[in-house]
Amino acid sequence: MVDSTEDRSGDRPDRRMLRTVYTFCLGLLLALFVGLGVATVHPGPAEPVPPAAVTTARESRELAPEEQQQWAAYEREREGWEESSMRYSRDVGVVALVASVALLAVGLVVERRRPVLAQGVLLGGLFTLLHSVVRSLLSQDTVASFAVVTVALVVVLYLGYRRFVDRPTPAGDRWGPPRPVVSDNGKHPSRR
Repeated sequence: MVDSTEDRSGDRPDRRMLRTVYTFCLGLLLALFVGLGVATVHPGPAEPVPPAAVTTARESRELAPEEQQQWAAYEREREGWEESSMRYSRDVGVVALVASVALLAVGLVVERRRPVLAQGVLLGGLFTLLHSVVRSLLSQDTVASFAVVTVALVVVLYLGYRRFVDRPTPAGDRWGPPRPVVSDNGKHPSRR
């Protein structure tokens, strides 16, 4: 007689590998979707281009007064762009944080019904959260960076607690840490 329980279990190595690849790809694509979506809807400031003639002249000789004025104007424009770019990074960090929290919430909601899909969505939320932290750090706004990192820490701690500590009991009727198994005589097994 052939044992077909292994075929029906769904835990074959090739199937587990496919689930892992799917989960990772879904997470990565969700993070890219959020990042590219934000960049499409709210594009960043355009970087100023230095005057080509003045740039080549700086390399070979001292600038004339008119060229110095052009270069000074470019440097002022560049400083303004750097400030705008930092504000933009702060805004992207906050928007990505909101999107990552939404993805993590969706992942937790569908976790029981569709575990593979939920794992991909949770991974996408974590990748988006990482993107949010990096963008807020690029903004060099310490208050915004601290707020984003604080929210990220709380979300990751909650998610870790929910996934690894607050699991259902084998009966599936209660959430929480597993209770100790009680022996037939009503006493704790360690007190026999």
